[in-house]
Amino acid sequence: MAEAELESAVAQVERLVREYAQGLPEGRPLDARLSLKNDLAIESLSLVSLTLRLGDELGVDVVEMGLELGDVKTLGDLQNIALTISRSKP
Repeated sequence: MAEAELESAVAQVERLVREYAQGLPEGRPLDARLSLKNDLAIESLSLVSLTLRLGDELGVDVVEMGLELGDVKTLGDLQNIALTISRSKP
């Protein structure tokens, strides 16, 4: 997979997180270590919605992939899922 495609997947995650987050750190870039729940106030149902939408945008059915969202705690975890999704595309 091309580097630009991987960067694009990460950028998509950041765009969606900014849309779904209830609490964004002011005046600083999103850090991969930020907690989705504690720092960004993204609750479980919102995370599911965000992940489904990410899969749609990347052209992959995340339900068929069987991704385990229970282990997704940080922005970095979500970015890793996006990279996994991107790499699984034919």
